[in-house]
Amino acid sequence: MTERDAGASDQPSDRVVEQRVRNRVIEYLELTASFEAQQEYEREVPIAHIPYEVINQWEDWVWNDPRSNPDISDVYDGPEVEAMCQFQSTWDVVVAVVPDDYPSLSDVQAIPEWEMLRTTAEEALKVFMRRGKMPEDHEVV
Repeated sequence: MTERDAGASDQPSDRVVEQRVRNRVIEYLELTASFEAQQEYEREVPIAHIPYEVINQWEDWVWNDPRSNPDISDVYDGPEVEAMCQFQSTWDVVVAVVPDDYPSLSDVQAIPEWEMLRTTAEEALKVFMRRGKMPEDHEVV
């Protein structure tokens, strides 16, 4: 085996990468579903602007239209895809309402749409937790 071949075998498969992304989606939903978790994150990571993080992390992990992701059926079941689509719809409403300068966390948490985002995240999280997180070191089919 060449050095190049050995290095290539250390790379995770596309499936494992997608499983890892799915786990990050769950972690995102955990944060978004809990005002307390958002406040704790703000205390623990004072340089992070939590409203910005909550809005923008969703775009880091999920396609704008989750159904258009060609890999979606591999690691997400039907109810999970539907939960992501419902969350995306709520997220779109919140993005339109939250000012571009992203007010403080306490101000944002007072916006009714932020509560709607929290509630929709909580509902999506319940759907995801039926199967829970997937391994990050090997494929599950």
